[in-house]
Amino acid sequence: MKSSRPDDSVSAESPAETVGSADSSNSPAIVGPLGPVGRVTAASYSGASAAAVAFPDPARRPYPDPRPAGSAVSASSALHAVLEDSEEGTLMETLGMEVVTRDADRTEVRMPVEGARQVVGILHGGATAALIETAASVAARAAADGAIPVGAELTVSHLRSVTRGWVKATATPLHRGRRTVVYQVTVTDEDERTIAVGTLRSLLT
Repeated sequence: MKSSRPDDSVSAESPAETVGSADSSNSPAIVGPLGPVGRVTAASYSGASAAAVAFPDPARRPYPDPRPAGSAVSASSALHAVLEDSEEGTLMETLGMEVVTRDADRTEVRMPVEGARQVVGILHGGATAALIETAASVAARAAADGAIPVGAELTVSHLRSVTRGWVKATATPLHRGRRTVVYQVTVTDEDERTIAVGTLRSLLT
């Protein structure tokens, strides 16, 4: 009985020859620095999938700690520096406040009346209070020596109304302790008339 298999006189190719020849024309070439060195085959894919994947040891730091223990740059002082440079997007920007002088002994912050009026056309008392707290907070940050001051008590007395121009808040220290600072703030208009006074007590955290 004649076999239905192909011609028995043709020797079967070895598995390696089959893999190497079956896809040799269509498989991508592997190119090294000096030119082609072979082709990607099913065998190479099989070997690659069986290889172990190495992950970095999570206990090891690939880079040195930017703030090692005992460094002069602490997390608090780093955050303090960020606060000094990141007044964009805050209420200061919304009300158009500008720091004129930034110092622990005397800080000046000015604000336009335009955009901060109440319905009757005069400067909103809440905006004046925000200006007073802002000036005292900027001064407290300058005095905090790396700590972060947080407002704890604000008092405001409104003395005179203003309808136009700019107002300026001047903050000077009443008390500078290790845990608390108190600043007195005077708000004046463009004619140097006092329109409000206030104090802010801040906790150093």
